[in-house]
Amino acid sequence: MTTPIKTGHKIMATPAITHGIRMPLKSDRVAIRMYCLGTGDCFVLKFMSGKARCFTVMIDCGSCKGGPAEFRPFLEDLAAYVNNTIDLLVITHEHNDHVNGFAKHPDIFEAMDIREAWFAWTENPDDPNGRAQELLKQRSHMRLALQNAIQAYKARHEQRELKARSNGHRTFEQLILNNSRAFLNGLNTLAEINLEGAAGGKSLPGMRIIKQLLKKKKTKVRYLDPGDILTLQQAPGIKFHVLGPPSKRDYIFKNGKPGVDTYDKHLALDESSLSVNAFLSLNNSVRNDVPFAVDYLVNGDDTQSIYEDARNEWRRIDNDWLCSAGSLALRLNSHINNTSLALAMESEATGKVLLFPGDAEYGSWESWHEIEKWKSRGKDGKHLAEDLLNRTVFYKVGHHLSYNGTALEKGILMMESEELAAMATLDRRRIAEKWKSTMPNKYLLQELIRRCQGRVFVMDEYQLGNRPSRQLDPLTLGRKVYGEGWSEDGKSILYKQYTISL
Repeated sequence: MTTPIKTGHKIMATPAITHGIRMPLKSDRVAIRMYCLGTGDCFVLKFMSGKARCFTVMIDCGSCKGGPAEFRPFLEDLAAYVNNTIDLLVITHEHNDHVNGFAKHPDIFEAMDIREAWFAWTENPDDPNGRAQELLKQRSHMRLALQNAIQAYKARHEQRELKARSNGHRTFEQLILNNSRAFLNGLNTLAEINLEGAAGGKSLPGMRIIKQLLKKKKTKVRYLDPGDILTLQQAPGIKFHVLGPPSKRDYIFKNGKPGVDTYDKHLALDESSLSVNAFLSLNNSVRNDVPFAVDYLVNGDDTQSIYEDARNEWRRIDNDWLCSAGSLALRLNSHINNTSLALAMESEATGKVLLFPGDAEYGSWESWHEIEKWKSRGKDGKHLAEDLLNRTVFYKVGHHLSYNGTALEKGILMMESEELAAMATLDRRRIAEKWKSTMPNKYLLQELIRRCQGRVFVMDEYQLGNRPSRQLDPLTLGRKVYGEGWSEDGKSILYKQYTISL
């Protein structure tokens, strides 16, 4: 047993002592706190025994929108809540909405005692098989290519805008410009997540800073593979099952099954990959990426003169090939999502499972069920991945309630627990306008509400037509189960917290 000791506003505990050895406490519940930074992930899990803290896990820290001033109150609350101690830091994947918080206020994390950190095998610079280095190199090339493409497309768009104004904005010309403007906005939206701060195709600032900080602190770092099952001496009774990312690149780049698991996103290996070399050569003096054979090039005839007539400039397709940057941007985004470190945390005492998949898309979810060493290891001879999903009582909804972040047949339809609850990191007040058409996916939200019996906690329910709170007011669950934290001025919510008995 332990004896709580009150010191000011903090509660400490003296661990049980057996034959002079301090024995870690076994948790009887876990408080899951979702910081409401804006669309993006930042979670703190406190495993508790009575009033004593046993073990603290932090997962990611990022948001789609916001500068240092917006981040500060959330990060200060977080530091106070964990008493500047993180037993385990988990970084799921390299997207700004999961890591840019580390770059907003490095000083806050500098002051923390971070005892261990986990990354996916895809982040391992010393991967003995060379798989990670290959993916990281390809990611860097894709980033640089996309940066070049966006810059080139923007420059050409601005030129057409200027000429359109001088031409009096003819009707069809204006329609083309409107489409061009919308396309550029879409590219910029994906660039905020994948590229912002990653000059020259390098790592995002948040990922770079947290890795440097961990090295400086001499924190123990592990890179995990699918199928790994870990236990920690500091967290007795808890098993950590590593579901993803997949070890095979086919799954990392795999799309879902239209109408069954995801909507068709057209991410096949087509013009998006073929365009990488072309985009990389945008700043070169010699071009070797002309899509036509020389025999088919027209020189000096009437067709050429008509095409080059200044009055027809708005109709030219010289720059339309740059539109394949859209496929490249989506492919890069999906590829990085599928490198998410996906974890299932299991209580050995009750068999309850907490599922944190990062932003894993269908390719990753499917791969979980193909982990060879997990075959027949679940209840009644099931694959362990299916068994873990059957026993999931908490689900961190993947990719902010978009359809491509939660598999159906290989995912949500296997979550059968009567205790199931979910948290979704979606805030439509702080999200790119173009994403609002896909987040939330109303069918996914309805299915979650039904399976969770209303226990779905969205970061902000603004503009949600079918709000989870209309099915179940979370405040009726009681303080021991659900709570909220507000800013000092009472104008903004800092976090939502849900507690599960183990």
